[in-house]
Amino acid sequence: MNKLNEEQVFDVCIIGAGPAGLATLSALQSPYSLDSNISDSQKERAVKSLKQQQGKKMSQERRICVIDPSNGWLSSWKSNFERLEIQFLRSPALAHPDMFDPHALLSYAVQHGREDELLESGCGDIKKLLALGQSQIGLWKLPSTKLFVDFCLDLAKELDHTFVGNTTVVSIQKNSRDVFELGLSNGKVVQAESVVLATGAIGKPIVPVGIQGCPCWRHWTQAPKIMDENDPNRYNLPVMVVGGGLTAVQVALNELRRAKASSNSPSVILVSNRPLVEKHFDIDIAWFDLRTTNKCIADFYHNPMEARKQALRQARRGGSVPPLYMKELFEAEQNGRLLCLVGEVERSGNDDLNPSRARICIHHRDTTRPRDGHNNPVNEATFAVSFYQVKELILACGIQPDCERLNSLTGMIQTKWPTRIESGLPCVTQDLRWRENVNLFVVGALGSLNIGPDAGNLMGIRRAAQIVASTLGSRNWLRESVLVNPFEALNWSDDDDDDSTVEGEDEEKEEQSLEKSLLETSDMSDTAEESISSSDCSLA
Repeated sequence: MNKLNEEQVFDVCIIGAGPAGLATLSALQSPYSLDSNISDSQKERAVKSLKQQQGKKMSQERRICVIDPSNGWLSSWKSNFERLEIQFLRSPALAHPDMFDPHALLSYAVQHGREDELLESGCGDIKKLLALGQSQIGLWKLPSTKLFVDFCLDLAKELDHTFVGNTTVVSIQKNSRDVFELGLSNGKVVQAESVVLATGAIGKPIVPVGIQGCPCWRHWTQAPKIMDENDPNRYNLPVMVVGGGLTAVQVALNELRRAKASSNSPSVILVSNRPLVEKHFDIDIAWFDLRTTNKCIADFYHNPMEARKQALRQARRGGSVPPLYMKELFEAEQNGRLLCLVGEVERSGNDDLNPSRARICIHHRDTTRPRDGHNNPVNEATFAVSFYQVKELILACGIQPDCERLNSLTGMIQTKWPTRIESGLPCVTQDLRWRENVNLFVVGALGSLNIGPDAGNLMGIRRAAQIVASTLGSRNWLRESVLVNPFEALNWSDDDDDDSTVEGEDEEKEEQSLEKSLLETSDMSDTAEESISSSDCSLA
Protein backbone atom coordinates (compact mmCIF):
# COMPACT_ATOMS: atom_id res chain seq x y z
CA MET A 1 0.00 0.00 0.00
CA ASN A 2 1.54 3.29 -1.10
CA LYS A 3 1.26 6.91 0.11
CA LEU A 4 -0.64 9.52 -1.88
CA ASN A 5 1.38 11.75 -4.20
CA GLU A 6 -0.89 14.56 -5.39
CA GLU A 7 1.28 15.16 -8.47
CA GLN A 8 0.81 11.58 -9.64
CA VAL A 9 -1.84 10.76 -12.22
CA PHE A 10 -3.35 7.37 -11.44
CA ASP A 11 -4.58 5.04 -14.16
CA VAL A 12 -7.69 4.23 -12.13
CA CYS A 13 -9.28 5.64 -8.98
CA ILE A 14 -11.72 3.33 -7.17
CA ILE A 15 -14.19 5.06 -4.85
CA GLY A 16 -15.25 2.58 -2.19
CA ALA A 17 -13.27 0.00 -0.20
CA GLY A 18 -15.89 -2.71 0.10
CA PRO A 19 -16.01 -6.06 -1.73
CA ALA A 20 -16.96 -4.33 -5.01
CA GLY A 21 -13.93 -2.06 -4.84
CA LEU A 22 -11.65 -4.97 -3.91
CA ALA A 23 -12.97 -7.14 -6.75
CA THR A 24 -12.32 -4.29 -9.19
CA LEU A 25 -8.79 -3.82 -7.84
CA SER A 26 -8.16 -7.56 -8.17
CA ALA A 27 -9.51 -7.68 -11.72
CA LEU A 28 -7.29 -4.76 -12.75
CA GLN A 29 -4.09 -5.88 -11.00
CA SER A 30 -4.16 -9.67 -11.34
CA PRO A 31 -1.84 -10.58 -14.25
CA TYR A 32 -4.34 -13.05 -15.69
CA SER A 33 -7.38 -15.04 -14.64
CA LEU A 34 -8.00 -18.74 -14.81
CA ASP A 35 -10.17 -18.71 -17.91
CA SER A 36 -13.16 -21.03 -17.61
CA ASN A 37 -13.40 -21.37 -21.40
CA ILE A 38 -10.50 -23.86 -21.57
CA SER A 39 -9.76 -27.00 -19.57
CA ASP A 40 -7.67 -27.09 -16.40
CA SER A 41 -4.80 -28.91 -18.14
CA GLN A 42 -4.79 -26.32 -20.91
CA LYS A 43 -4.64 -23.53 -18.32
CA GLU A 44 -1.60 -25.10 -16.68
CA ARG A 45 0.22 -25.59 -19.99
CA ALA A 46 -0.65 -22.08 -21.16
CA VAL A 47 0.57 -20.39 -17.99
CA LYS A 48 3.80 -22.40 -17.89
CA SER A 49 4.55 -21.81 -21.55
CA LEU A 50 3.82 -18.09 -21.47
CA LYS A 51 6.02 -17.57 -18.42
CA GLN A 52 8.91 -19.45 -20.02
CA GLN A 53 8.63 -17.63 -23.34
CA GLN A 54 8.17 -14.10 -22.07
CA GLY A 55 10.40 -14.18 -19.00
CA LYS A 56 8.74 -11.06 -17.63
CA LYS A 57 5.54 -9.87 -15.96
CA MET A 58 2.53 -10.92 -17.97
CA SER A 59 0.91 -7.52 -17.50
CA GLN A 60 2.00 -4.06 -16.58
CA GLU A 61 0.61 -3.25 -13.16
CA ARG A 62 -1.63 -0.24 -13.12
CA ARG A 63 -1.33 2.72 -10.79
CA ILE A 64 -4.53 2.52 -8.78
CA CYS A 65 -5.86 4.67 -5.97
CA VAL A 66 -8.66 3.63 -3.58
CA ILE A 67 -10.67 6.26 -1.65
CA ASP A 68 -12.91 5.46 1.32
CA PRO A 69 -14.38 7.31 4.33
CA SER A 70 -12.97 4.65 6.66
CA ASN A 71 -9.35 3.84 7.43
CA GLY A 72 -9.25 0.39 5.84
CA TRP A 73 -10.84 -2.25 3.66
CA LEU A 74 -14.33 -3.65 4.40
CA SER A 75 -14.88 -1.37 7.40
CA SER A 76 -18.64 -1.11 6.85
CA TRP A 77 -18.99 -4.86 6.42
CA LYS A 78 -16.96 -5.56 9.56
CA SER A 79 -19.03 -3.04 11.51
CA ASN A 80 -22.32 -4.63 10.40
CA PHE A 81 -21.04 -8.13 11.17
CA GLU A 82 -20.16 -7.04 14.69
CA ARG A 83 -23.32 -4.99 15.26
CA LEU A 84 -25.64 -7.87 14.33
CA GLU A 85 -23.31 -10.66 15.51
CA ILE A 86 -23.44 -12.31 12.09
CA GLN A 87 -21.35 -15.48 12.07
CA PHE A 88 -21.67 -16.70 8.47
CA LEU A 89 -22.18 -15.14 5.07
CA ARG A 90 -25.22 -15.88 2.99
CA SER A 91 -23.08 -16.22 -0.15
CA PRO A 92 -21.11 -19.45 -0.72
CA ALA A 93 -17.33 -19.83 -0.75
CA LEU A 94 -17.14 -19.43 -4.53
CA ALA A 95 -18.37 -15.82 -4.19
CA HIS A 96 -15.45 -13.58 -3.23
CA PRO A 97 -13.42 -10.63 -4.61
CA ASP A 98 -10.36 -12.59 -5.83
CA MET A 99 -10.68 -12.40 -9.61
CA PHE A 100 -7.71 -14.67 -10.30
CA ASP A 101 -8.94 -17.95 -8.84
CA PRO A 102 -12.58 -18.92 -8.15
CA HIS A 103 -11.30 -21.45 -5.58
CA ALA A 104 -9.21 -18.87 -3.70
CA LEU A 105 -11.38 -18.57 -0.58
CA LEU A 106 -11.70 -22.34 -0.23
CA SER A 107 -7.93 -22.73 -0.70
CA TYR A 108 -7.31 -20.00 1.87
CA ALA A 109 -9.38 -21.87 4.45
CA VAL A 110 -7.48 -25.12 3.80
CA GLN A 111 -4.03 -23.48 3.83
CA HIS A 112 -4.73 -21.79 7.17
CA GLY A 113 -6.38 -24.83 8.77
CA ARG A 114 -9.75 -23.11 9.01
CA GLU A 115 -11.99 -25.63 7.25
CA ASP A 116 -14.18 -25.66 10.35
CA GLU A 117 -15.23 -22.10 9.43
CA LEU A 118 -17.02 -23.37 6.32
CA LEU A 119 -20.64 -24.18 7.14
CA GLU A 120 -22.63 -26.86 5.34
CA SER A 121 -25.96 -25.04 5.02
CA GLY A 122 -27.74 -27.33 2.56
CA CYS A 123 -26.84 -25.37 -0.58
CA GLY A 124 -24.81 -28.34 -1.78
CA ASP A 125 -27.91 -30.53 -1.77
CA ILE A 126 -29.73 -28.42 -4.36
CA LYS A 127 -30.27 -30.86 -7.24
CA LYS A 128 -29.67 -28.27 -9.95
CA LEU A 129 -26.13 -27.68 -8.66
CA LEU A 130 -24.97 -31.26 -8.15
CA ALA A 131 -23.92 -31.78 -11.77
CA LEU A 132 -21.50 -28.84 -11.60
CA GLY A 133 -19.21 -30.67 -9.17
CA GLN A 134 -18.73 -27.51 -7.11
CA SER A 135 -20.64 -28.67 -4.06
CA GLN A 136 -18.60 -31.87 -3.84
CA ILE A 137 -15.39 -29.91 -3.14
CA GLY A 138 -16.99 -27.43 -0.75
CA LEU A 139 -17.51 -24.37 -2.94
CA TRP A 140 -21.14 -24.08 -1.82
CA LYS A 141 -20.32 -24.06 1.88
CA LEU A 142 -20.82 -20.75 3.68
CA PRO A 143 -17.66 -19.05 4.98
CA SER A 144 -17.61 -17.47 8.42
CA THR A 145 -17.55 -13.68 8.47
CA LYS A 146 -14.15 -13.76 10.20
CA LEU A 147 -12.71 -16.04 7.52
CA PHE A 148 -14.12 -13.86 4.74
CA VAL A 149 -12.77 -10.62 6.23
CA ASP A 150 -9.29 -12.08 6.84
CA PHE A 151 -9.22 -13.43 3.30
CA CYS A 152 -10.15 -10.03 1.85
CA LEU A 153 -7.62 -8.13 3.96
CA ASP A 154 -4.81 -10.49 2.93
CA LEU A 155 -5.90 -10.17 -0.71
CA ALA A 156 -5.77 -6.37 -0.49
CA LYS A 157 -2.20 -6.55 0.88
CA GLU A 158 -1.10 -8.54 -2.18
CA LEU A 159 -2.50 -6.05 -4.70
CA ASP A 160 -0.45 -2.92 -5.34
CA HIS A 161 -2.47 0.27 -4.74
CA THR A 162 -2.55 3.58 -2.91
CA PHE A 163 -5.18 3.74 -0.16
CA VAL A 164 -6.58 7.15 0.77
CA GLY A 165 -8.75 6.76 3.86
CA ASN A 166 -10.71 8.88 6.33
CA THR A 167 -11.89 11.20 3.59
CA THR A 168 -14.66 11.57 1.02
CA VAL A 169 -14.92 12.93 -2.51
CA VAL A 170 -16.51 16.40 -2.41
CA SER A 171 -15.94 17.44 -6.03
CA ILE A 172 -15.21 15.81 -9.37
CA GLN A 173 -14.28 17.38 -12.70
CA LYS A 174 -12.02 16.95 -15.71
CA ASN A 175 -9.04 19.20 -16.40
CA SER A 176 -7.66 20.44 -19.71
CA ARG A 177 -5.76 17.15 -20.18
CA ASP A 178 -9.04 15.18 -19.94
CA VAL A 179 -7.96 13.77 -16.58
CA PHE A 180 -10.36 13.42 -13.65
CA GLU A 181 -9.63 15.63 -10.65
CA LEU A 182 -11.28 14.48 -7.43
CA GLY A 183 -11.35 16.99 -4.59
CA LEU A 184 -11.30 15.36 -1.15
CA SER A 185 -12.76 16.51 2.15
CA ASN A 186 -9.24 16.63 3.62
CA GLY A 187 -8.24 19.27 1.07
CA LYS A 188 -6.18 17.00 -1.18
CA VAL A 189 -6.74 16.29 -4.88
CA VAL A 190 -6.50 12.93 -6.67
CA GLN A 191 -5.95 12.76 -10.44
CA ALA A 192 -6.94 9.70 -12.47
CA GLU A 193 -7.50 8.68 -16.08
CA SER A 194 -10.52 6.56 -15.10
CA VAL A 195 -12.84 6.40 -12.09
CA VAL A 196 -14.83 3.44 -10.76
CA LEU A 197 -17.78 3.99 -8.40
CA ALA A 198 -18.00 1.07 -5.96
CA THR A 199 -20.11 2.79 -3.32
CA GLY A 200 -23.26 0.67 -3.39
CA ALA A 201 -26.75 2.04 -3.90
CA ILE A 202 -27.28 5.63 -2.76
CA GLY A 203 -30.60 6.64 -1.25
CA LYS A 204 -32.59 6.99 1.94
CA PRO A 205 -34.15 4.37 4.25
CA ILE A 206 -37.70 3.32 3.47
CA VAL A 207 -40.04 4.35 6.29
CA PRO A 208 -43.60 2.95 6.30
CA VAL A 209 -46.14 5.75 5.92
CA GLY A 210 -47.99 4.82 9.09
CA ILE A 211 -45.04 5.47 11.43
CA GLN A 212 -43.27 8.41 9.79
CA GLY A 213 -44.33 10.69 12.64
CA CYS A 214 -43.36 8.30 15.40
CA PRO A 215 -40.50 9.72 17.54
CA CYS A 216 -39.02 6.44 18.73
CA TRP A 217 -38.07 4.70 15.49
CA ARG A 218 -34.51 4.29 14.25
CA HIS A 219 -32.83 2.67 11.27
CA TRP A 220 -31.05 -0.56 12.12
CA THR A 221 -27.64 0.99 11.33
CA GLN A 222 -28.14 3.66 14.00
CA ALA A 223 -27.09 3.21 17.62
CA PRO A 224 -29.78 2.10 20.12
CA LYS A 225 -31.51 4.83 22.05
CA ILE A 226 -30.47 5.31 25.68
CA MET A 227 -33.20 4.03 27.98
CA ASP A 228 -34.33 5.88 31.08
CA GLU A 229 -32.75 4.03 34.01
CA ASN A 230 -35.57 5.24 36.29
CA ASP A 231 -38.25 3.64 34.12
CA PRO A 232 -39.32 0.42 35.90
CA ASN A 233 -40.78 -0.99 32.67
CA ARG A 234 -37.69 -0.46 30.50
CA TYR A 235 -37.05 -4.23 30.34
CA ASN A 236 -40.69 -5.32 30.11
CA LEU A 237 -41.71 -3.63 26.86
CA PRO A 238 -40.80 -5.39 23.60
CA VAL A 239 -38.81 -4.08 20.67
CA MET A 240 -40.56 -4.05 17.30
CA VAL A 241 -38.58 -4.77 14.11
CA VAL A 242 -40.18 -3.89 10.79
CA GLY A 243 -39.03 -5.62 7.59
CA GLY A 244 -39.39 -8.86 5.66
CA GLY A 245 -35.88 -9.67 4.46
CA LEU A 246 -32.72 -11.23 5.87
CA THR A 247 -31.50 -8.02 7.49
CA ALA A 248 -34.76 -7.60 9.44
CA VAL A 249 -34.47 -11.19 10.68
CA GLN A 250 -30.84 -10.69 11.69
CA VAL A 251 -31.81 -7.52 13.59
CA ALA A 252 -34.67 -9.33 15.36
CA LEU A 253 -32.46 -12.25 16.40
CA ASN A 254 -29.77 -9.88 17.63
CA GLU A 255 -32.33 -8.01 19.74
CA LEU A 256 -33.39 -11.35 21.21
CA ARG A 257 -29.82 -12.03 22.29
CA ARG A 258 -29.64 -8.63 23.96
CA ALA A 259 -33.04 -8.81 25.66
CA LYS A 260 -33.69 -10.28 29.08
CA ALA A 261 -35.88 -13.37 28.96
CA SER A 262 -39.49 -12.86 30.00
CA SER A 263 -41.99 -15.65 30.51
CA ASN A 264 -45.02 -13.37 30.19
CA SER A 265 -44.58 -11.77 26.78
CA PRO A 266 -42.26 -11.81 23.76
CA SER A 267 -39.14 -9.65 23.84
CA VAL A 268 -39.22 -8.91 20.11
CA ILE A 269 -42.04 -8.46 17.60
CA LEU A 270 -41.11 -8.92 13.93
CA VAL A 271 -43.57 -7.36 11.48
CA SER A 272 -43.47 -7.87 7.70
CA ASN A 273 -46.00 -6.86 5.06
CA ARG A 274 -46.04 -10.41 3.67
CA PRO A 275 -45.15 -13.86 4.99
CA LEU A 276 -41.41 -14.52 5.25
CA VAL A 277 -40.04 -16.40 2.24
CA GLU A 278 -37.48 -19.17 2.84
CA LYS A 279 -34.74 -19.31 0.17
CA HIS A 280 -31.02 -19.98 0.22
CA PHE A 281 -30.35 -16.93 -1.95
CA ASP A 282 -32.15 -13.65 -2.56
CA ILE A 283 -32.39 -14.27 -6.32
CA ASP A 284 -33.14 -17.31 -8.46
CA ILE A 285 -30.51 -20.05 -8.44
CA ALA A 286 -30.24 -19.77 -12.24
CA TRP A 287 -28.16 -16.59 -11.77
CA PHE A 288 -25.55 -18.63 -9.85
CA ASP A 289 -25.50 -21.65 -12.18
CA LEU A 290 -22.74 -21.32 -14.81
CA ARG A 291 -24.89 -23.25 -17.28
CA THR A 292 -27.75 -20.74 -17.13
CA THR A 293 -26.12 -17.46 -16.04
CA ASN A 294 -25.47 -16.26 -19.59
CA LYS A 295 -29.10 -16.88 -20.54
CA CYS A 296 -30.30 -14.92 -17.51
CA ILE A 297 -28.00 -12.03 -18.44
CA ALA A 298 -29.06 -12.10 -22.10
CA ASP A 299 -32.75 -12.15 -21.21
CA PHE A 300 -32.22 -9.22 -18.86
CA TYR A 301 -30.19 -7.19 -21.39
CA HIS A 302 -32.81 -7.62 -24.12
CA ASN A 303 -35.48 -6.00 -21.97
CA PRO A 304 -36.19 -2.26 -22.22
CA MET A 305 -35.49 -0.23 -19.08
CA GLU A 306 -39.09 -0.37 -17.88
CA ALA A 307 -39.07 -4.16 -18.11
CA ARG A 308 -35.68 -4.31 -16.35
CA LYS A 309 -37.08 -2.38 -13.38
CA GLN A 310 -39.91 -4.88 -13.17
CA ALA A 311 -37.45 -7.78 -13.50
CA LEU A 312 -35.40 -6.39 -10.59
CA ARG A 313 -38.48 -6.27 -8.39
CA GLN A 314 -39.64 -9.75 -9.40
CA ALA A 315 -36.20 -11.31 -8.95
CA ARG A 316 -35.94 -10.26 -5.31
CA ARG A 317 -39.67 -10.19 -4.47
CA GLY A 318 -39.16 -8.15 -1.32
CA GLY A 319 -36.38 -10.24 0.19
CA SER A 320 -36.03 -13.76 1.54
CA VAL A 321 -34.56 -15.64 4.48
CA PRO A 322 -32.17 -18.66 4.34
CA PRO A 323 -33.25 -21.90 6.07
CA LEU A 324 -30.55 -21.43 8.71
CA TYR A 325 -32.22 -18.27 10.02
CA MET A 326 -35.77 -19.55 9.58
CA LYS A 327 -34.96 -22.43 11.91
CA GLU A 328 -33.69 -20.03 14.56
CA LEU A 329 -36.81 -17.86 14.16
CA PHE A 330 -39.09 -20.87 14.57
CA GLU A 331 -37.33 -21.95 17.76
CA ALA A 332 -37.63 -18.44 19.22
CA GLU A 333 -41.33 -18.37 18.37
CA GLN A 334 -41.87 -21.77 19.97
CA ASN A 335 -40.18 -20.52 23.14
CA GLY A 336 -42.48 -17.51 23.27
CA ARG A 337 -39.66 -14.96 23.03
CA LEU A 338 -40.50 -13.83 19.50
CA LEU A 339 -43.77 -12.89 17.83
CA CYS A 340 -43.94 -12.79 14.02
CA LEU A 341 -46.81 -10.85 12.44
CA VAL A 342 -47.80 -10.13 8.85
CA GLY A 343 -49.43 -6.78 8.31
CA GLU A 344 -49.12 -3.02 8.07
CA VAL A 345 -47.64 -0.94 10.88
CA GLU A 346 -49.33 2.26 12.03
CA ARG A 347 -48.72 4.59 14.94
CA SER A 348 -51.62 4.68 17.38
CA GLY A 349 -50.25 7.30 19.79
CA ASN A 350 -47.59 7.99 22.41
CA ASP A 351 -47.50 6.78 25.97
CA ASP A 352 -48.95 9.54 28.15
CA LEU A 353 -46.24 9.14 30.79
CA ASN A 354 -43.32 8.53 28.44
CA PRO A 355 -43.60 10.16 24.98
CA SER A 356 -40.59 8.19 23.74
CA ARG A 357 -42.68 5.03 23.83
CA ALA A 358 -45.20 4.29 21.12
CA ARG A 359 -48.50 2.54 20.80
CA ILE A 360 -48.50 0.62 17.52
CA CYS A 361 -51.43 -0.99 15.80
CA ILE A 362 -50.91 -3.82 13.32
CA HIS A 363 -53.46 -4.38 10.57
CA HIS A 364 -52.89 -8.04 9.78
CA ARG A 365 -54.62 -10.98 8.17
CA ASP A 366 -56.67 -13.25 10.40
CA THR A 367 -54.76 -16.54 10.33
CA THR A 368 -57.39 -18.39 12.38
CA ARG A 369 -60.11 -18.55 9.71
CA PRO A 370 -61.13 -22.10 8.64
CA ARG A 371 -59.38 -23.85 5.76
CA ASP A 372 -60.27 -26.70 3.45
CA GLY A 373 -58.44 -29.98 2.91
CA HIS A 374 -55.88 -28.26 0.67
CA ASN A 375 -55.12 -25.66 3.38
CA ASN A 376 -56.90 -22.91 1.41
CA PRO A 377 -59.19 -20.44 3.23
CA VAL A 378 -62.87 -21.30 2.84
CA ASN A 379 -63.97 -17.65 2.92
CA GLU A 380 -62.71 -14.20 2.00
CA ALA A 381 -59.70 -12.80 3.83
CA THR A 382 -60.48 -10.88 6.98
CA PHE A 383 -58.21 -8.50 8.81
CA ALA A 384 -57.59 -8.10 12.50
CA VAL A 385 -56.17 -5.11 14.37
CA SER A 386 -53.79 -5.62 17.27
CA PHE A 387 -52.32 -2.94 19.54
CA TYR A 388 -48.85 -3.09 21.09
CA GLN A 389 -46.87 -0.78 23.30
CA VAL A 390 -43.19 -0.88 22.39
CA LYS A 391 -40.10 0.83 23.69
CA GLU A 392 -38.44 1.05 20.29
CA LEU A 393 -39.15 0.61 16.58
CA ILE A 394 -36.26 -0.62 14.42
CA LEU A 395 -36.65 -0.32 10.65
CA ALA A 396 -34.99 -2.73 8.22
CA CYS A 397 -37.14 -2.13 5.14
CA GLY A 398 -34.33 -1.45 2.68
CA ILE A 399 -33.50 1.82 0.96
CA GLN A 400 -35.08 3.79 -1.85
CA PRO A 401 -32.34 4.40 -4.47
CA ASP A 402 -31.78 8.06 -5.32
CA CYS A 403 -28.56 8.70 -7.21
CA GLU A 404 -29.59 12.35 -7.77
CA ARG A 405 -29.71 12.99 -4.04
CA LEU A 406 -28.57 16.50 -3.13
CA ASN A 407 -24.88 16.78 -2.14
CA SER A 408 -24.21 13.14 -3.00
CA LEU A 409 -21.29 12.14 -5.22
CA THR A 410 -23.62 10.67 -7.83
CA GLY A 411 -25.67 13.87 -7.72
CA MET A 412 -22.55 15.86 -8.62
CA ILE A 413 -21.72 13.39 -11.38
CA GLN A 414 -25.24 13.61 -12.81
CA THR A 415 -24.92 17.40 -12.95
CA LYS A 416 -21.67 17.27 -14.94
CA TRP A 417 -22.37 14.18 -17.08
CA PRO A 418 -26.17 13.79 -17.24
CA THR A 419 -27.54 10.34 -18.01
CA ARG A 420 -30.94 8.74 -17.93
CA ILE A 421 -32.23 7.89 -14.44
CA GLU A 422 -34.87 5.24 -13.75
CA SER A 423 -36.21 4.51 -10.25
CA GLY A 424 -33.28 6.37 -8.73
CA LEU A 425 -30.67 4.29 -10.60
CA PRO A 426 -28.46 5.40 -13.52
CA CYS A 427 -28.99 3.70 -16.88
CA VAL A 428 -25.32 2.83 -17.34
CA THR A 429 -23.96 1.56 -20.65
CA GLN A 430 -23.35 -2.09 -21.47
CA ASP A 431 -19.68 -1.73 -20.45
CA LEU A 432 -20.88 -0.08 -17.20
CA ARG A 433 -19.89 3.50 -18.00
CA TRP A 434 -21.96 6.23 -16.41
CA ARG A 435 -22.34 7.67 -19.89
CA GLU A 436 -20.94 6.91 -23.34
CA ASN A 437 -17.34 8.06 -23.93
CA VAL A 438 -16.77 8.91 -20.26
CA ASN A 439 -14.32 6.70 -18.34
CA LEU A 440 -16.51 6.75 -15.25
CA PHE A 441 -17.65 3.23 -14.36
CA VAL A 442 -20.19 1.77 -11.94
CA VAL A 443 -20.00 -1.56 -10.09
CA GLY A 444 -22.24 -2.92 -7.36
CA ALA A 445 -25.91 -2.24 -6.65
CA LEU A 446 -25.75 1.20 -8.28
CA GLY A 447 -25.41 -0.55 -11.67
CA SER A 448 -28.40 -2.88 -11.22
CA LEU A 449 -30.20 -1.68 -14.37
CA ASN A 450 -27.43 -3.12 -16.54
CA ILE A 451 -25.74 -5.73 -14.34
CA GLY A 452 -28.92 -7.47 -13.20
CA PRO A 453 -30.62 -8.40 -9.92
CA ASP A 454 -27.39 -9.88 -8.56
CA ALA A 455 -25.55 -6.55 -8.90
CA GLY A 456 -25.39 -5.99 -5.16
CA ASN A 457 -24.20 -9.45 -4.13
CA LEU A 458 -20.76 -10.98 -4.44
CA MET A 459 -21.46 -12.96 -7.63
CA GLY A 460 -22.75 -9.91 -9.50
CA ILE A 461 -19.84 -7.86 -8.20
CA ARG A 462 -17.39 -10.34 -9.73
CA ARG A 463 -19.05 -10.09 -13.12
CA ALA A 464 -19.11 -6.29 -13.03
CA ALA A 465 -15.43 -6.14 -12.09
CA GLN A 466 -14.54 -8.35 -15.06
CA ILE A 467 -16.49 -6.12 -17.43
CA VAL A 468 -14.72 -2.97 -16.21
CA ALA A 469 -11.28 -4.63 -16.33
CA SER A 470 -11.85 -5.83 -19.90
CA THR A 471 -13.10 -2.41 -20.99
CA LEU A 472 -9.95 -0.81 -19.58
CA GLY A 473 -7.77 -3.28 -21.51
CA SER A 474 -6.52 -5.47 -18.67
CA ARG A 475 -6.42 -8.48 -20.98
CA ASN A 476 -4.62 -6.86 -23.91
CA TRP A 477 -1.53 -8.92 -23.11
CA LEU A 478 -3.39 -11.98 -24.40
CA ARG A 479 -3.22 -10.69 -27.96
CA GLU A 480 -0.29 -12.13 -29.91
CA SER A 481 1.72 -10.28 -32.56
CA VAL A 482 1.25 -10.97 -36.28
CA LEU A 483 2.66 -14.14 -37.88
CA VAL A 484 2.73 -16.31 -34.75
CA ASN A 485 0.93 -19.50 -33.94
CA PRO A 486 -2.12 -18.44 -31.86
CA PHE A 487 -2.14 -21.81 -30.09
CA GLU A 488 1.56 -21.82 -29.20
CA ALA A 489 0.85 -21.09 -25.53
CA LEU A 490 -1.12 -24.34 -25.35
CA ASN A 491 1.80 -26.31 -26.82
CA TRP A 492 -0.25 -27.01 -29.94
CA SER A 493 1.34 -26.88 -33.38
CA ASP A 494 -0.13 -26.27 -36.81
CA ASP A 495 2.89 -27.98 -38.42
CA ASP A 496 2.31 -31.52 -37.11
CA ASP A 497 0.44 -32.75 -40.18
CA ASP A 498 2.34 -30.63 -42.75
CA ASP A 499 4.71 -33.34 -44.00
CA SER A 500 4.15 -32.98 -47.73
CA THR A 501 6.83 -31.62 -50.07
CA VAL A 502 6.32 -29.79 -53.30
CA GLU A 503 8.98 -29.12 -55.90
CA GLY A 504 9.49 -26.20 -58.26
CA GLU A 505 6.60 -23.84 -58.84
CA ASP A 506 4.19 -25.95 -56.76
CA GLU A 507 6.44 -25.54 -53.69
CA GLU A 508 6.54 -21.75 -54.14
CA LYS A 509 2.74 -21.58 -54.43
CA GLU A 510 2.38 -23.71 -51.27
CA GLU A 511 4.63 -21.34 -49.29
CA GLN A 512 2.65 -18.31 -50.47
CA SER A 513 -0.60 -20.05 -49.53
CA LEU A 514 0.77 -20.94 -46.07
CA GLU A 515 1.89 -17.35 -45.43
CA LYS A 516 -1.56 -16.06 -46.40
CA SER A 517 -3.20 -18.65 -44.13
CA LEU A 518 -1.03 -17.62 -41.18
CA LEU A 519 -1.97 -13.98 -41.68
CA GLU A 520 -5.67 -14.84 -41.72
CA THR A 521 -5.27 -17.10 -38.67
CA SER A 522 -3.55 -14.32 -36.73
CA ASP A 523 -6.35 -11.86 -37.54
CA MET A 524 -8.97 -14.43 -36.56
CA SER A 525 -7.03 -15.12 -33.34
CA ASP A 526 -7.22 -11.49 -32.25
CA THR A 527 -10.97 -11.44 -32.90
CA ALA A 528 -11.55 -14.78 -31.18
CA GLU A 529 -9.54 -13.85 -28.11
CA GLU A 530 -11.44 -10.57 -27.78
CA SER A 531 -14.67 -12.58 -28.00
CA ILE A 532 -13.48 -15.02 -25.33
CA SER A 533 -12.52 -12.13 -23.04
CA SER A 534 -15.94 -10.55 -23.52
CA SER A 535 -17.88 -13.76 -22.90
CA ASP A 536 -15.80 -14.53 -19.83
CA CYS A 537 -16.89 -11.24 -18.30
CA SER A 538 -20.50 -12.42 -18.31
CA LEU A 539 -19.83 -15.55 -16.30
CA ALA A 540 -20.84 -15.42 -12.64
